[in-house]
Amino acid sequence: MLRYSSFSVLMKATVKRVHYHQGAAIGHPEGTEITMEAKGNVNKFGLNMTPRVWLNSKIDFGASILFSLFNVVFNQFYVPFAIQQGATSLQTGLLSAAPAIGLLFSPVWANWIEKSGNPKPFVMIPNLIGRMLLLLPAFFADPAVYVVTALVIQLLMGVQAPAYASLVSSLYPPDVRGRIMGYVRVAMGMLMIPLAYLVGNWADASGPEWPLISASAAGVASIFLFNTVRMPKKAMAKPAGPVKRFSFAEQWELVRNNRPLAVMFGATMFAGFGNMLSNPLYQIIQVEVLDLSNAQIGYARVSYFAALLLTYLAAGWIIDRFEIKYVLLCGIAAYAIVPMLYGFIGNYPAVLVGNGIQGVGEAIWDIGILSFVFRLAPGREAVVFGIHLMLFGIRGSIGPLLGASLYESMGLTLLLGAAAACGWIGTLVFAAGNFRRARTKQSEVL
Repeated sequence: MLRYSSFSVLMKATVKRVHYHQGAAIGHPEGTEITMEAKGNVNKFGLNMTPRVWLNSKIDFGASILFSLFNVVFNQFYVPFAIQQGATSLQTGLLSAAPAIGLLFSPVWANWIEKSGNPKPFVMIPNLIGRMLLLLPAFFADPAVYVVTALVIQLLMGVQAPAYASLVSSLYPPDVRGRIMGYVRVAMGMLMIPLAYLVGNWADASGPEWPLISASAAGVASIFLFNTVRMPKKAMAKPAGPVKRFSFAEQWELVRNNRPLAVMFGATMFAGFGNMLSNPLYQIIQVEVLDLSNAQIGYARVSYFAALLLTYLAAGWIIDRFEIKYVLLCGIAAYAIVPMLYGFIGNYPAVLVGNGIQGVGEAIWDIGILSFVFRLAPGREAVVFGIHLMLFGIRGSIGPLLGASLYESMGLTLLLGAAAACGWIGTLVFAAGNFRRARTKQSEVL
């Protein structure tokens, strides 16, 4: 499944077009904007842009199209490839936990990036190294190589994720940033649907070697192209005075004093843990239990991408017309339904439907949680979302390792039942915390 990354974090802002003060995040006074060229603006796709912004958007579009192949191979087929090469249950757990392990160190890198005043090297260098590393499992088809490569790549992605957010705030002004990122990511999502089908059939015909090599080459080409973006003429200023230290105590005090926020974190912790507990089990069922071909896995990924993209496209309309708590409740419940499909039905149609529901759930989590945070903690969005990512890193590291290590002794059905139970507990916690609060407010009015 798609992992948390800088791309998914930025996509969240496209739906409501809500933007916090990026200037403050990169060292400018609150609300200050980086100087942009004023002459010769162009109008494209309903957006009024300077020539530099229009050029950067075209470069971003081309780089994202090239990145699509790397994204499909690494995020959707890499774990099945490793299992086909003989990965053990523990190795499968490590592969599923790798993205979360990488995120655990993001706050440290974010502090360093802010001190440097120049995020671009922190984006380009880790991405270049990480995408080149995908050649290792192509040439050395050993499960241990798959695991070490994934861990190193995800640690590097933990460096570039906060840097990418700061870089994009320099590339695009706030009034067009969300829409440009939305257009680019939707185009990338549309391309990944047929790519998932093609990569699955290609891997069946030739094995994983050439898909991995091609993904690495496309990823490297993508970052070289993205490196040509034009930065604003005014250099990014370093923060005035010492950078404030990362304080867990201050952040948790914010959560403790905001009950709806605490309810959300409790609900997402339960449901998210259940999702991460079951993630490696989905891969094991697809490859070892059902013995699916790569083409069949590709069809499942098409189901996932199609549902993800349709949910992204519909999300703005839905959130504008319904309270965000109802939308987010559906996303949390999705993580309870998928393990039930795998655990109690467990056939190929269940895999197809489960992948689609997983796509809906992940899109809602991407969009809904940030929108919810904006309403609950205005002005403190970055801090609160940082806590959310840290909690994801914790449950995302423990859950896959626990699920993969216990499935042989406890059985798939029992573990998936436990994951579904965690999902339903999270759903009930969120529903009870939000709807009881709404009834209390209504009774106070009466």
